[in-house]
Formats: sequence, structure tokens, C-alpha cells
Amino acid sequence: MGILLALGEPGLAAGSLLLFVTNYVSILLTGALVFTVMGFRQAAMSPLETRAQRRALTLAFAALLIIGIPLSVTSYQLIVTNLIAARTYTFSQTWLDGSGYRVLSVDAETAAGTVNLLLLGGGELPPLSKLEDLTRGLLSGRTIRLKVVESQTLYIGT
Repeated sequence: MGILLALGEPGLAAGSLLLFVTNYVSILLTGALVFTVMGFRQAAMSPLETRAQRRALTLAFAALLIIGIPLSVTSYQLIVTNLIAARTYTFSQTWLDGSGYRVLSVDAETAAGTVNLLLLGGGELPPLSKLEDLTRGLLSGRTIRLKVVESQTLYIGT
């Protein structure tokens, strides 16, 4: 997390912190479950400690909520990003069909809110308006940023 903060990536640093906290709480809860299954529950749960029992359960549920909400948001964002990348790839393939270009990569996880589309090939690109028509309204407000790498195929030898 510290390295990511030093590199100026607060979003990724927050994801690292969430991963750490998730692992920490999961290990604690799994350990408690194992102790319960092994029979340590009776030793730990004496009638004199009902206040401690309530506090432990409250803390466990609070930890689950603290982890669950950011995980839900992160999971949703990841699903949306992957859906946008898949749609962009499919529509780009349709757009490039018959041209001398092919899709090298699609990156929808940019901080600027763009979808980076990297193309490789040669010749004339199909009209950009056709790609715009194919993707209109399907990219959740993101714009496509095209990077075109012109290539040339050479054959050497006999």
C-alpha cells in the first residue's frame, strides 16, 4: 500500500488496504470457527462472560460490514469495467472486419475514464463514425482513445 501511495496511485493503494483487511478478518473468523468446531466454544462461553460474547459478536458483524460494503462496490466496478472492455473488443472486431487492422488490447481500467484501444495493422482505418455508432450508449459515459500502430510485413529468404 505504501509503495502504491508513493507512486501516486491512491485507488490501487485503497484496493491493497481492502485486500489486507479482508484477509485479516477472514483469518480471524476462520480461526474462531475452527475453535468452535474443535469444542473450545464451551470453555470460552461461560455464563459470566455474556457481555464479552455480545461485544465479540458485534465486532465480528461490524468487521463483516466494513469489509462487505467496499468489496461489493469494488466488485460492481470490476464487473462494469470488464463488461465495457468485452463490449469494446467485440464492437472493435466488427468495426475492423475487412480492414488491415486487428485489436491488440483493450484497457477500460484507466483513471481518466477512457477506454484505451490499441490497434495494429496497415492501410486505411474504417470510418470512426461506424465505431462510434456501434458503441453509443454502451460504455457508461466513457470515451474511446485509439492508439494505432502501423505495421508492415516483410518476407526475407527464398
